[in-house]
Amino acid sequence: MSREGQCRHLPSLDVADHAATIGRKGTEPEIRVPVLYNEGMSRKIQRRRKPRRSVVIAAVAAGILLAVWLGFKVTENGVFTVIDYSADPKEIGTWKHYGLAAAKLNALDPDTPACIENESGKVVAIRSGVVDFSGKPVTENTLYTMENGEQGYLNGSYGVDGLYLGTSGDGREVKFQMAGTTGWVDVQDVSLRFYSDTVRLSGYSRYQDSLVHQVSTGLDGQEPLAYSIGSCPSFIDPDVFYFSYDGHWFYKDFYTMSEAMRTGDGRAVNEEPWYNPWQFTPHRTLSSLTNADGNAALAARGITRGVSPEDTWPLEAGQSVLFDAADLFSKVQQEDWMNARMMFALAMNESGAGQSEYAVDRHNVFGHEAGDENPDAASGYPDLLACVQSHAWDWLQKKYANPGNEVWHGSWFGDKGSGINVMYASDPYWGEKAASFLYRLGFEPPELITRDGSEETPVYDRPGGSVVYVFAGPAMLVKTGEARDGYLPVRSEAPLSEGKVDVEIPYEETDIVWIPEKWAAAADSAAEN
Repeated sequence: MSREGQCRHLPSLDVADHAATIGRKGTEPEIRVPVLYNEGMSRKIQRRRKPRRSVVIAAVAAGILLAVWLGFKVTENGVFTVIDYSADPKEIGTWKHYGLAAAKLNALDPDTPACIENESGKVVAIRSGVVDFSGKPVTENTLYTMENGEQGYLNGSYGVDGLYLGTSGDGREVKFQMAGTTGWVDVQDVSLRFYSDTVRLSGYSRYQDSLVHQVSTGLDGQEPLAYSIGSCPSFIDPDVFYFSYDGHWFYKDFYTMSEAMRTGDGRAVNEEPWYNPWQFTPHRTLSSLTNADGNAALAARGITRGVSPEDTWPLEAGQSVLFDAADLFSKVQQEDWMNARMMFALAMNESGAGQSEYAVDRHNVFGHEAGDENPDAASGYPDLLACVQSHAWDWLQKKYANPGNEVWHGSWFGDKGSGINVMYASDPYWGEKAASFLYRLGFEPPELITRDGSEETPVYDRPGGSVVYVFAGPAMLVKTGEARDGYLPVRSEAPLSEGKVDVEIPYEETDIVWIPEKWAAAADSAAEN
């Protein structure tokens, strides 16, 4: 046989060996398949042909596109239509991802009357404008989440408009600014409105030497509620309407304010944040108050006489439970070191100048426990003195002037950003209204060291000592003496025992804490600016 025709078999696997191999525990059988080859054939082993590179690239690209498509599909969060009311046609486009619709909206000019509607026709975003809180009855509050995660609340019957700052990535929450706070509110609880000259917004103006806040009571032309809140700062010009939704930065133009608050790039008329001293003085200060002082404030409202034990609500027009009662507030100031004029001003605000039903029938001039949902749950007291004592000790010392209590945000009247107003009242301008009464009482506020809350403010038990408590937000501090070892003494918010807060003991003049002296220098520089 020729060499080319000779074939030779490789040895095949023996059956017995194969069975023995399979029977070994943990051993995988090795199967050798008999192979025929011709010795005359080329010994080169031919490899499989590789697929072309272009085919591989196309397959990878298709996989990526599929993954992207699936990613977009599973993350669809609604149907969102961008509408530009100045364009023709008005409908710009529709997307199933809020983020894509928002990108289109934000590419438009700030003053463009454009919005995003969801599938139900609800406006969930606008290019710029205001948030309208007026859609609920007075008995129902609106809840929101502050930027620090804390829950806040307000009542749209007292504060209609807030500045619109944006919408969440799913189109379900709206970011707003009002009365010193920035928060997120459910889009279903509010309405969004464009700004125009016909929309009646809240703002500030100068009247003689006073700063007047005009608070909107409705965006469609209703007359605003206007009241003076303190001496007018020098940067406010006469005959100019200023926009501000935090009460600290002021603007002559709405769109300038809107963009500045979104981007944080300033452009306000004032160089440093302004804090109204009648609104931001802590309760742990002293003032003189007599019956003559209180009666003069009441006389300005047409009230010239008090009440007898037999009188019931409603009183006659010229009567008030606060007439000839200011001395009681001074008595409580001596007992608990709570500012008498501040407490009297708050009583004026909460009780309708001492003429409300609860003030007359329950001796409750502070609205204690009179919630918006059930005002008839208001507390009752045996007499007015008992009410004032409870306010100073139970409500202020143990709660709103107690750094260890969850409602504490500073013992000043404040706003929805800091102070008692944060948790005490649903009216976002409650602190301003109390400050208005305090201003008209002739109160001379002390010089304040202000910290704007951009960073925490710890206070110490001694120069370079241990932290007593920390202001997480804005801090209002009153100097009590001269600096020592680089630290300045300031009045404590609460009584101290062995360097720690103790609200079960009376407050003393010696209850002071310490702050770095450089903070006071920075505050002085800001005040000069």
